[in-house]
Amino acid sequence: MKTWGQSVGLKGNYGSHTLRKTWGYWQRLERGTAIPLLMEAFGHATQQQTLAYLGIQSNEIATIYELEL
Repeated sequence: MKTWGQSVGLKGNYGSHTLRKTWGYWQRLERGTAIPLLMEAFGHATQQQTLAYLGIQSNEIATIYELEL
């Protein structure tokens, strides 16, 4: 990944882990995949670990609950 990124002129440090994390974030935003399913896919022990990994902030969670009311 790093060599490919450099060869196409991408600035930054990209690796297979970047793709894994992006895949999870895309699953959450675009497909609405449930956090417990992503938790299992990533091999995380807790939902909190998955939330932190995907960068879900507490204000995002509050917004989701507001939409449900």
